[in-house]
Amino acid sequence: MAFLQTVLQRYIDWYHLVSKQRERMINSARLLDFPFEDFRAQQHRFAASVYRSIKQNHRLLAEAPTGSGKTISTLFPSVKAIGEDIADQIIYLSAKTSGQNEARKAIEAMINKGLQASYLIVQAKAKCCSCVHDETEIEESGKCSRTLGFYDRLPAAREALFRKGKLGSEEIKLVADEHHLCPFELSLQMLPWMDIVVCDLNYIFDPLVQLSYFRSDRKRKVLLIDEMHNLVDRARQMYSASLSRSQIKLALKNNNSVTMVRAINSIGSALDRCTRQQSDAETICIEVPATLTRAISRFGEQQGLELFGNKRIPAQTLEFGKAIFRFQCIGNLYGDHHRTIAARPVAQREIRLLCLNAFEYLQQIYPLFKAVCGFSATLSPTGYFQQALGLDEKCQSLKLASSFPPDRLQVNICSYVDTRYRQRDHYINQICATIERCYAARPGNYLVFFSSYAFMQKVHDYFELHHAEIDTMMQTRAASDQQRVDFLSHYFDRTNTLGFAIMGGVFAEGIDYLGSALIGTIIVGVGMPQANIQQQLIQQDFDAMQLNGFDFAYRFPGLTRVQQSAGRVIRCDTDYGVIILLDQRFKQADYQRHFPPHWQTQHCHDCDSLEQSLNQFWSRVDGKH
Repeated sequence: MAFLQTVLQRYIDWYHLVSKQRERMINSARLLDFPFEDFRAQQHRFAASVYRSIKQNHRLLAEAPTGSGKTISTLFPSVKAIGEDIADQIIYLSAKTSGQNEARKAIEAMINKGLQASYLIVQAKAKCCSCVHDETEIEESGKCSRTLGFYDRLPAAREALFRKGKLGSEEIKLVADEHHLCPFELSLQMLPWMDIVVCDLNYIFDPLVQLSYFRSDRKRKVLLIDEMHNLVDRARQMYSASLSRSQIKLALKNNNSVTMVRAINSIGSALDRCTRQQSDAETICIEVPATLTRAISRFGEQQGLELFGNKRIPAQTLEFGKAIFRFQCIGNLYGDHHRTIAARPVAQREIRLLCLNAFEYLQQIYPLFKAVCGFSATLSPTGYFQQALGLDEKCQSLKLASSFPPDRLQVNICSYVDTRYRQRDHYINQICATIERCYAARPGNYLVFFSSYAFMQKVHDYFELHHAEIDTMMQTRAASDQQRVDFLSHYFDRTNTLGFAIMGGVFAEGIDYLGSALIGTIIVGVGMPQANIQQQLIQQDFDAMQLNGFDFAYRFPGLTRVQQSAGRVIRCDTDYGVIILLDQRFKQADYQRHFPPHWQTQHCHDCDSLEQSLNQFWSRVDGKH
């Protein structure tokens, strides 16, 4: 009886704590004013559209230029919706840490104006859990010591976090350490109780990572998706899987049990049988190989037996098990828009379950939310994104013009360069000359964007050889967090830096290069994905749907990358800058019809005409100061 009373009292106390916070949130949200001095041009229209979509249970696809304040324009009306009791919780998704940081800044701005909201920033397990890097946290059973007795220590930790209200990675880590709990699992336990949750796309859309809370809880949740254009490729990746000979070899290097070795070897044998008899290096089919499926099932059974038997399984074997589980799950979801690619060469022997179009899977997730608002600076053409994102004709669309005067930006199309694969090496000299003329017209910080690492390296080496007097930096493959910080510090701490970077990469999206941090971008090529078997299959899939496969697989994704890269230049109403588009294809109507309306393009037929145009622009800028 005493135990029952203790449990009931704990529940009642928790209920009162949650109820009081809910009341504070609703009342403060109702009274909240816009946290900044005034709305920017068209920002009020954007916020009003978001509010209406929540009130009417609609889906909204909103395109707003860079620097227009998209984060606060979506969060503020969503908070007001909670204040009017037409929503219960806000889920804000961002694929990049920079986007999550911007969301936190916007939430804090509202809190500073009187909002009494609680929020949670969900950090990836690999970043926040010490057991990933520290083997001393692992028990002999192979389990993390912080998960043992987890629910016994949870109530006190959960209450401590709830009382804090503002939950970033540091706050969660402190409480997790104090109670010796897994910080990642502890953060997930806070999901139902927080007013605003900021997390990555995969916690909603990835079939293997998706958190059960989002399916089981019946709160009226508003889903806000930052940089919505990224979801097209991310969703394809989430619904794809692969299994390779190299993964199997790595798993076999561990100290596995005899039965586990046998199970892993059976997968390798099945993979060999599926690929060895191929006549071509790569073969495409429309089903999952049955022999491989059976071998994977046997491995899963063996791994389950060892886990339930508390046998210690090597960490790398567990990682292999995760890859196998993904392959199995995607195999179960395999549909009309999947293809199987089998690679025969021993060194690259692999079977991929490739998702060509994930729209049908995305369509099943949107109804879990009261309203969905996806936003980005690049969601044109609307028809392409609506189809690829699984948004039907009932989805509302909003396009906002730039809030900055068009004379602050100059866009030059340099049609004297051809960057198609077979031609581009012949134009390296002219590309470098263009970069030098652009820099000479107004020395400052510039970014030169490419769609290919290999070609970027060639151009950078040539430029460095012939223009050693100009300070250059180049983005490296798989750059570490510190290398990224070092790269960006050249733009925020120095002037006169010429950076070489990749379109669609970490330096091309989600970073505010304010003021003199960036005065121009030079975009080399139309940004198309590399032509390979995957892109060819995507093109064929769209063709089969009576759509323009070339546009959907190549042109539109390329344009998105180009516009994202170009959008780094003008970030606030005091910025001036130039965008140089280097490729003859930018002259074509099929490209220009999709340019942003505020781009006032000028055509240049050689370096001299470009130099003249740039000198005129910077003279006008100087005349205004």
